[in-house]
Amino acid sequence: MPRRRSEFLQPKKFMKNNIKIVFCLYLILFLSLIAYIIKFTAFDSKKIISNSYNPRVSINDENIKRGSIYDCNKVVLAESIYNKGYERKYTYPEAFSHVIGYTEAGKSGIEANYNFELDNLNFEIWQRILNIFKDEPLVGNSLHLTIDSNIQNYAYKKLGKSKGAIVVMEPNTGKIIAMVSYPNFNPNEIGHSWNNLNNDKDSPLINRAAQGLYPPGSTFKIITSASIIDNIEDYKNFTYECKGIEQFGEDKVRCFNQNAHGKIDLKNALRLSCNTFFSHSMDKLGTEALNKTASEVMFNSPLNFPLEYNKSSFVLNDKSNTQEIILTAIGQGKTLVTPLHMAMIVSSVANGGLMMTPYIVDHIEGYNGKTIKKNIPHKLTQAFSPDTSYEIAKYMEDVVTSGTAVDAKIKNIRIAGKTGTAENSTGKDHSWFVCFAPADNPKVTVVVILENAGKGSYAIPIARDILKEVLLNNGG
Repeated sequence: MPRRRSEFLQPKKFMKNNIKIVFCLYLILFLSLIAYIIKFTAFDSKKIISNSYNPRVSINDENIKRGSIYDCNKVVLAESIYNKGYERKYTYPEAFSHVIGYTEAGKSGIEANYNFELDNLNFEIWQRILNIFKDEPLVGNSLHLTIDSNIQNYAYKKLGKSKGAIVVMEPNTGKIIAMVSYPNFNPNEIGHSWNNLNNDKDSPLINRAAQGLYPPGSTFKIITSASIIDNIEDYKNFTYECKGIEQFGEDKVRCFNQNAHGKIDLKNALRLSCNTFFSHSMDKLGTEALNKTASEVMFNSPLNFPLEYNKSSFVLNDKSNTQEIILTAIGQGKTLVTPLHMAMIVSSVANGGLMMTPYIVDHIEGYNGKTIKKNIPHKLTQAFSPDTSYEIAKYMEDVVTSGTAVDAKIKNIRIAGKTGTAENSTGKDHSWFVCFAPADNPKVTVVVILENAGKGSYAIPIARDILKEVLLNNGG
C-alpha cells in the first residue's frame, strides 16, 4: 500500500523544528555573549583596571611618568619623581591619605579609581616620537580635584586625633571641598607600614567619610520630619505632650536628661530634638511612609561616588516590632549612614530638595595642559519636594538660633544645623553635627562625626570653625 504524502513530510517538519530550536539556542548564547561584553566594557572594566590585584596595573608605572594630582587651586598633591625609576610623592600625605590613596602594595582612592586616566597618554604617538628622539618622558594625564587643600588641611587639623570624619560639600553642585578621615596613614611610607596598617584594630586604611557606617542618631530626625510633613495632613497642628520619658509597649524612650518639653509640635520637636515626639509620631506616620522617604533620600541605593564607599542602610517594614519602629524614628535601631551620604541629604535640604551626584575630580588634563574631560554638576535625585526642603531648612535654622546647636552661631551668618547623639555598641555615644550656611543662600555643607565622643554638641565647634574658614577666611 503506497504511503501518503503527509507521512513523507513528517521527518522534514521534525528536522525544521529542531533547526529552529538549535538556532534559537545559538541566538540566545550569542546575545548573552554580546550582553556580557557590553557589561564588561561599560561597567566591570574600570573596576578590573583599578583593582590592586590586577598585575597589569603596575606595568605602565615603570615606563610612564604618572600624571600629577592637583587641588582646585593647582597646588600639587601627588607627583612622580624620577629616582632610578619613578616614585610617587605626596605633598600632604596624612591629610589627603584616604582621598588620594596610595600606589604601593596595590592602589586605593583616586590613585586606584582614576588609574587609567593617570597612566593614559594623551597624543600618544607624538609623545613616543619625542621619547625616542629627545628622550622626553611619557607623561600620563593629570587630575584637578574639586578639593581645596586649604580647607582640607584646616579640617584635618580640627579633627586632630579624634576618630571620625569630616565632609565639606558644595550643596548646589555636589563638589567635595574637603573629605577627612582619622585614623589615617602616610602613603609615602605605605610599603614599610603595610603589615602594621592591616593589623591595626582601628582600621586606618578605611575612609570613614565614605565607607564608615554609623547610626545617625538625631540627625535622622531630618528625614523623619520630612516624612511627617509629606504624609501627615495638617502636620503643623500635630502636637504631643512630652514628659521626658515615654513607655511604648515594653520599651521606653527618653529625651536628653529626661527633659520634659511639654506640649510640642514638629518645629519645636526638631529644634529641641525631642525623642518622644518622633517616636510617638510613628503611630500616625507608619512604617511604609518612613520607608518611602528613606528610599527617596537614597538609603539602600548607590550614590555614584567615584571612590570606594558603602551604601547607607535602612531596615523597616510592616514586620518590624515596636522597638525597631520607635528607635528608627530617632536614628537608632538598625539604621546606618555614611558621613558622605549625610552630607548629601543635608545638601538636598539646602538645595531645594535636589540631591546632586557627589564628585571629587573637576577635570582631566593632558600632558600639554589642555583639558580633556570636564565634570559638570549632575542631578542624582529629587530627595525632597521644594516645599518640604524649605520647611525643614527653617526648622534647622531654629536649631541653631534657639535650639540644641546655639554654640554653632556665627555673627552675621545664618546657619541651619542639626545635632545628633548616636548610641552604639562600641562604647560612648558618637557625636554628630550637620549644617549648611548661609541659610538664606547656601554655599557650603559641613558634616562632622566624632566616634565615641559623647553627646552631639561636641562636634559643633569643629563644624562652626570650618564654616568660618570657608565663608570668611577663604573668600566664600
